[in-house]
Amino acid sequence: MRVIDTHAHLNHEDLLPHAPEIVRRAQERGVEGIVVVGYDVPSSVAAIELCHRLPGLVAAVGLHPYEAATCGEADVEEIARLAADPKVRAIGEIGLDFHGEEPAPPARQDWLLRRQLEIARQLGLPATLHLRDSGLEVLAALDDFPQVRVVFHCFAGDREAMREGLARGAYISFAGPLTFKRNEELRQLAAEIPADRLLVETDCPYLAPVPYRGKQNEPAYVLETLMVLASARGVEPSEMAEIAYANAQSVFGPF
Repeated sequence: MRVIDTHAHLNHEDLLPHAPEIVRRAQERGVEGIVVVGYDVPSSVAAIELCHRLPGLVAAVGLHPYEAATCGEADVEEIARLAADPKVRAIGEIGLDFHGEEPAPPARQDWLLRRQLEIARQLGLPATLHLRDSGLEVLAALDDFPQVRVVFHCFAGDREAMREGLARGAYISFAGPLTFKRNEELRQLAAEIPADRLLVETDCPYLAPVPYRGKQNEPAYVLETLMVLASARGVEPSEMAEIAYANAQSVFGPF
């Protein structure tokens, strides 16, 4: 099977020093491509540098909603500059986060999201969206940027957001939580999504799938999520792998 991990933070300080070994382990399991995703300016720079050093990697650059309280226009302009690098295939990780104590006022998060969707629109790039407790709120922004292809990263199971996102052409990406025992409803939703909108990811170093739960996640473990997704949809893992692989190339281009 060949697989693409569509959302990995190999640029994270816990993974970056070990990136060559991590990529090698992933490739040994058939992971042919990895999208290395930024979340602030330094991590976006690191993502690009890593993608120029190691094979099979492409980058996403962006400012996570956690950055909305402190970043400004200069940071947004730097993301736009970085996005011109040929290794950059997406704007992300961007979005809205309204979970618990919001990292920044909603209006500030919305401003940051829209500025980066505009970069994606101008450059013809897809956007990888963080939608924690904000799946429906993000729709107003997406409606103002219908040209931008979007990925609902690490989808958590909001049926209405899923339905509305699919209506707007969104791809739905599943990570380790799909494998957690308690998430039967999430697996049921995964079975309903059109095959041509499905992606798999790790979101490493976070959210390691069963049987690695509680350990540091890495791209090699995306196979566990893929196999659970295949089971939920009643297809062979090899078939699910080819579907997800083709979808990833449709969004991010060749690896």
